[in-house]
Amino acid sequence: MSVLDPVRERSLLHPQNKRLAMYIVVGLVGIGVNQGVFVLVVEWVPYVVAGLLGSAVSMATNYAMNDGWTWRKDGAAGLSRWLWRGVKYGATRVVGVGIGLVSLFVFVDLVGIAPAISNVLRIGVGVVWGFGASEKWVWRTGNSDSRSVRGARTERRQD
Repeated sequence: MSVLDPVRERSLLHPQNKRLAMYIVVGLVGIGVNQGVFVLVVEWVPYVVAGLLGSAVSMATNYAMNDGWTWRKDGAAGLSRWLWRGVKYGATRVVGVGIGLVSLFVFVDLVGIAPAISNVLRIGVGVVWGFGASEKWVWRTGNSDSRSVRGARTERRQD
């Protein structure tokens, strides 16, 4: 054990911290995609529909960017495995919306924090949830992510 190990664990040099930073970058791009789609379509459809379209497009682009960059080495190859990870990713995002809404309610109504600050805190809770769910379930590291949906042995993707 090196005296630098604690520093590495708290820095971007640690692989999981680097992955979190990449996840946040993808999320920021997703915010831009979401807002861009919303602005483009809101003049032709109701704003709720525009919001849903923006969310759907940004969720798809975020999944593609996270799969191709953030967790590039951790997913098994093959279309069926890629689609299965996409389903899991979408499920974690639906759950994340619910967690975010509950968090918002707790921060505003139970804790008494101003709504604007509570919304930022809610986003923070969403980042923690989304990254944890992605790390532990969608792109689970270890032997299990080199197996297909049916459990057959497959080879891990190479760089």
